[in-house]
Amino acid sequence: MKSSDLPKPEDEWRHYADNLILAIERGFLHTHYCVDFQLLIRIGNLIRLCLKATDQGYQVAADVTAARLNAILTQPILLPPRLLRGRCSENCKTPNKMQLPTVKPDAVAASRNPCECACDESCQKPSNFCICVKPYIGDLFLIKEELARFEAGDIADIENILAGEKKLRRHRTLTRSESTTESETDTTTSEERDHEVNEKFSLQSEVKSTVDEKVGIDAGVTATVKYGDAVTITPHANVTANFAKSESQSTARSYSKDLVDRSVSKVEEKVRKLQISKVLSEVEEKNEHSIDNTQAGADHRAGIYYWVNKVSHAQVYNYGKHMMFDVIVPEPAAIFKKLYELKLASDKNAKAPPKPEATPQAILRNTYGALLNQYGIATTDEVQPPDPTVCVQVAFSQNVPQPDNEKTVAFSSNEFKSPDIPKGYKATAMDYDIRCSIGHPLSTPQDDQAAISVNVGNICLMFDELNEFASGGGQSNKNWVSTGNMPMKGEEGAVTVALAGFSSLPLSLSGSISITCTLTDEAFEKWQAQIYNLIMTDYNRKLDAYNATINKDDQLFQIKGRNPFLNREIERNEFKRNIIAILMCNYFNGVGSMMERVAPCGYPEINFEQLEKDTPVIQFFEQVFEWEYVTYLFYHSMWARKCKWADLIDEDSGDLLFDKFLMSGAARVQVPVRPGLESVFSWFLKTGQIWGATGEPPAPGDDDYVAMIQELKEADQCDYNDRPGLIAAVQGSDTLTLTDSNFYWDLINDQPATLTLDNDVDREILVNFKVYRIVKVEQTTVGDNSTWTIIIDKPYPDASGNNMKHAVGAVFVGAPWEIVVPTELVYLRNRQDLLPTYPLP
Repeated sequence: MKSSDLPKPEDEWRHYADNLILAIERGFLHTHYCVDFQLLIRIGNLIRLCLKATDQGYQVAADVTAARLNAILTQPILLPPRLLRGRCSENCKTPNKMQLPTVKPDAVAASRNPCECACDESCQKPSNFCICVKPYIGDLFLIKEELARFEAGDIADIENILAGEKKLRRHRTLTRSESTTESETDTTTSEERDHEVNEKFSLQSEVKSTVDEKVGIDAGVTATVKYGDAVTITPHANVTANFAKSESQSTARSYSKDLVDRSVSKVEEKVRKLQISKVLSEVEEKNEHSIDNTQAGADHRAGIYYWVNKVSHAQVYNYGKHMMFDVIVPEPAAIFKKLYELKLASDKNAKAPPKPEATPQAILRNTYGALLNQYGIATTDEVQPPDPTVCVQVAFSQNVPQPDNEKTVAFSSNEFKSPDIPKGYKATAMDYDIRCSIGHPLSTPQDDQAAISVNVGNICLMFDELNEFASGGGQSNKNWVSTGNMPMKGEEGAVTVALAGFSSLPLSLSGSISITCTLTDEAFEKWQAQIYNLIMTDYNRKLDAYNATINKDDQLFQIKGRNPFLNREIERNEFKRNIIAILMCNYFNGVGSMMERVAPCGYPEINFEQLEKDTPVIQFFEQVFEWEYVTYLFYHSMWARKCKWADLIDEDSGDLLFDKFLMSGAARVQVPVRPGLESVFSWFLKTGQIWGATGEPPAPGDDDYVAMIQELKEADQCDYNDRPGLIAAVQGSDTLTLTDSNFYWDLINDQPATLTLDNDVDREILVNFKVYRIVKVEQTTVGDNSTWTIIIDKPYPDASGNNMKHAVGAVFVGAPWEIVVPTELVYLRNRQDLLPTYPLP
């Protein structure tokens, strides 16, 4: 194909551009259609100017240079009307309807006294009108100031003293407060108690034993022992002895006890308690000012006081192309002053917190919650009252298998321990269930015997026996059961269960004991004291805050106003509040996801349904705009409501710029849009919808996602972007060496990137916490595309170093200048105390 057969890029671009402009003008494009017109126009213009039709097709023209590309990409663009003004109602075809404000005769005639200027304080309906916001693309310029010094200005006062004259002034201020509390308590206690004990005990025991012993002694000793009927021991010493012993014992006991105890106790107590609580707050200020010029040979003297001026160095910086919009904010300090007025009124009208009337003895299980709620106490400590009783359980068992050779097997001192009784509790009663079964005696000879006993402390819970020696043979098997409950004696720690017995038959014993533990009076009083301490700690905290509030103006040394850095934060936040309200067409009505009082405790809690609605709105207005780069200019109070002129005539905060904020009648504010989110903001202006067509905030991994670390860096005044490579610096040299970086290399054309090199001239570079201005960047060695020489505007002051990270910021614009700001500080000039120059040594 010949070059003449190819459409000319310039003609095609003109046709496309004409059709696009016509579609925009006639409204053929859907209002929800969102496109980056700036980028579209630049690409089309780039194609028109840089492509050339040849026989081989379209190729880049030979005269296309880096300078020409830079000129095309930075060329100002005039966009058609209504392109970025989706919420603006004006039409270029309609005549101008803008009118200047005029006097309303009806309003003047309706007033009772037309010569009185008072603001209308009646309750008005909130406005939901959406004003026109007109974004534009431009360079974002910011002015940064650096404190340089303080210097003496005009004379503020002259204190004269004649020769031989002496002046003395004394001033003393004392403030004291005292409070007294008196309380009287009547207590009546009546107690009636019946106590009855019936105890019966019987024991019958019969023991019969026969022992036969035969002993023989010879040269050696041989012993044969047989248990049961006889024991034989035979020694070899030509001595023989025969010994027989028969023993029979029978015992029977019976015991009975009946006790009835009745006690009636009545206690009457009348206590008059006089408690004097003195809250002594004493502030004493003593000032003594003396001037003595009575020395011999003294001359007339004069002390000259000067106003102090603050001198700062200012520099303009360019942060690159941004989409921005301007807004006029009326009376920008109105909301802040109203809220601050309410806070001051609350502080001044605050009364000393009433001392709690609660006593530790009055704190009960069913009243402590109401007390905590009454005094507004919220705590993470465990405040639940301890249970009145708790149970501790212990189980035990003992098994005896079938004895061998009909022998009797004994067991004793088998101890089982319960878990420890909780601290603050004592054992008061126990419920027990014990069961024992033995094998059938008919299966064995007629001399079986068995006995068991279960004891807790000195309390016997079970004692049973089987004895065929005493009652004869032929008995049946036994199933012994012992259940019931018994009082205990206030045991603490672990409770021991002791088992003992013997049996010639198989035996199985098991049981369980449930110990009821009652809270001690000391433990309950300790809990009462804990709740009381919470109440009193909160009271003391509130009292300290109250005392600090009422005495803050009585301090001997006062610093006027607040740190200017904090004032700038207040200014930006107030502008942010007003601008977001303007964009939402709503002054935050319906915003807020907290509920103030929520059952059951009346604490503030989150309304999760409302939070789900508020979250994307908060993210949108916090992330789409670069609030740290908001710039503003205060206008005179004449642009405020005329009824507010008197309030805006003068302010004295100690910060001149903050005074302008408080006195301004209007302010012009410039708000930049975060790069990459221009389309999201344009969509919002056209449709009123946040986060584009989907309505969903960007997710991690999306190009327009704002990472948490990015927001944190911006909040911490980090205006710099990290660059690849490492910096080597030599102390006293104005040359830095950048290594391990291909940032300045054009990988496509395999040559230094001229545009990138030129773009960094006059740019900020941050190395080792200090900022320098880049004068020039050049390749260190031809052929080495990773090592570069960076010339900075001043010698590197720190110790020489290698492998240092670096970052770059904005571009210096123009020359710096000095700003002189008058302050309300006064300085008595002398040779010793000089005004400071920054940075301080």
